[in-house]
Amino acid sequence: MPAPSAFDPAALLRLIPRALAQRLDLHWLPECASTNDEAMRLPLPDPERFAVVGTERQTRGRGRQARTWQSWPGASLTFSCLFAFPPGTSLEALPLAVGVALAQALRALGVAGVGLKWPNDLLIDGAKVGGVLIEAQSRHAAPTRVAVGIGLNLELPPDFHPASGLPATALAHHLAPLPSREALLAALLERLDAVRESYLAGRGFAPWQEAWNALDAYAGQAVAVRDGERETVGIEAGVDDTGRLLLDTAGGRIACCVGDVSLRPVA
Repeated sequence: MPAPSAFDPAALLRLIPRALAQRLDLHWLPECASTNDEAMRLPLPDPERFAVVGTERQTRGRGRQARTWQSWPGASLTFSCLFAFPPGTSLEALPLAVGVALAQALRALGVAGVGLKWPNDLLIDGAKVGGVLIEAQSRHAAPTRVAVGIGLNLELPPDFHPASGLPATALAHHLAPLPSREALLAALLERLDAVRESYLAGRGFAPWQEAWNALDAYAGQAVAVRDGERETVGIEAGVDDTGRLLLDTAGGRIACCVGDVSLRPVA
């Protein structure tokens, strides 16, 4: 891979709408263990503002189910958004809404074949290009602190080994020329701000349900959903307005909550 150019925070701020730039607290780090951890250490922003922590290299990045998330200088876009939501806000389907925002941004940039795998994987032509990890801290009667961690593969180094069971891909394989990281992040932040506003307004995931189902990479396919030691097989039928996966089984339709549940296609 060519030598990476340094991320330019000033360039990012020039690329996003002025109103958004004025509400954004941006922190860009040469290296950190986890952008989610760094975001959680920041002062909680006013609900009308949000913070973004990005890094050139994340040394202990993580995904769902204790998987690692790898990143490399210049070859990944790794960042977390810190949002403040009202107490009691339902966040179960937030990874799905974030996934829609990411997919829509990539499609607007000209990436074909973008899809979503429930609950938090971003795909291109069936291969994983990115993922989402939501972590929250709440205290009684206080705003909920939410870190939205996002990782996107821009290039795949020769020694890359997927942490999940999915094949991996990178944006450079599907978008030429590849935009700068500043341009990519600018496009993503505009869509993510819309998700933030939807949840602040109390609308939650419902406005994103139709778009998620249109992007569902496994719609109509046989899949297995594993919850601990229990595995259920059925035909994937999209999600409901709370983000639960709908599965048509031999015993009828069931709804699967996000939690610590995983989905895989059945050969």
